[in-house]
Amino acid sequence: MKENIPNSYPVVVTGASTGIGFTTCIDLASRGIPVYAGVRKQNDFDKWSGVEGVHPLMLDVCDAAQISAAAEQVALEHPEGIRGLVNNAGIAVAAPLAVIPIDAFEQQMDVNVTGLLRVTQAFMPLMRPGSRLINVSSMAGKVSFPGAGAYHASKHAVEAISDTLRLELKSSGIKVSIIEPGRIATPIWQSSRNTAEGLLRRIPPKQFAPYKKLMDAVAKSVSGAERNGASPMLCANAIYAALTASRPRTRYAVGRDAKLLMFFRRFLLSDKMWDKLVLNDLKY
Repeated sequence: MKENIPNSYPVVVTGASTGIGFTTCIDLASRGIPVYAGVRKQNDFDKWSGVEGVHPLMLDVCDAAQISAAAEQVALEHPEGIRGLVNNAGIAVAAPLAVIPIDAFEQQMDVNVTGLLRVTQAFMPLMRPGSRLINVSSMAGKVSFPGAGAYHASKHAVEAISDTLRLELKSSGIKVSIIEPGRIATPIWQSSRNTAEGLLRRIPPKQFAPYKKLMDAVAKSVSGAERNGASPMLCANAIYAALTASRPRTRYAVGRDAKLLMFFRRFLLSDKMWDKLVLNDLKY
């Protein structure tokens, strides 16, 4: 069953320059739902210009003034409110937690966690009973792997924030869903690898030495994800379902790996069994 919300009510999507956000904007517009595509860079803004049904919006989730201006623009153009907000923007920082530069950890949390909350608070006045708040988390919010602790911490936080908001917003009629993708074929893998290479060079060699073999194994595993990841269209379909179902799920696991790994971790594997499985898979 579908929620009877007029299609004229738009959806705001953050992180819409590539990957899941980009695919979601295209998909929603093709279904007749107007979309505001939030991007950080002018060239990405220009890329959306002229695309039917998609309205580019300068929206850096770490820039409070820009977020406020974006919310004001949407409110001016759609005083009736918005159909939904899709918090998709995110980065992935890879480094061993024991030696990660603290500013890199802070950036990870600022984008993926604080940024999500900044945007949510700014657009909340535009949300009406029946509106949807959809936060793109990850299977990384439920299972953890070595070498990406900062990213896992951020996604665990997204899970907690979403669970809390679901309870806090229940009386308002705003429904909250979490998207939990597995390995999806998006540019985040390449950007994460580029970031990691520069970040790891900042760590003194003596401190990094005990983790080099591990991080080499992690890098090899990530390269496999780039080649074999699922289509971002799977995430777009889940987001559409969360936006339109009369009784949306609280969580949408996306991809076979996400469904299997989260099931095994929750119901079948002890901590020690999980550790052995992960390290054996990395051949570490």
